Amino acid sequence: MQGNHRGSGIGRLDRSPDRDHGGDIRIVVAPAPHEHRKERVSSYLPWPVKLVLKLGLLVAGFVAVVVLPNYLDCRGQRDAGLFYYGMSVATCTRQTIYGQIGTTQKRFEDIARAIAAR
Repeated sequence: MQGNHRGSGIGRLDRSPDRDHGGDIRIVVAPAPHEHRKERVSSYLPWPVKLVLKLGLLVAGFVAVVVLPNYLDCRGQRDAGLFYYGMSVATCTRQTIYGQIGTTQKRFEDIARAIAAR
């Protein structure tokens, strides 16, 4: 409690000593003070924007893990002169990503066959 302010509890309306009954009783119910929380900036954004941001982070993670290493490898091959005639960095990147996906799929199939053979 702070000073004379009473957030909740029981108090008398009339505190004069000359009254016989001592005044009316009031019951004051107030909600407990809530803790001050710092709101996130994203709480002000509408849900479609939040969804796009989350999907954007997922796509950015995929690009950083899968596409970027292959792209940098293809640029290194181009700079070293290891490309065939008509080959571009985009074509090389696409081929290496498809090869990586195919290799990963083959690994999963081999694991599934090994589990099924038990």
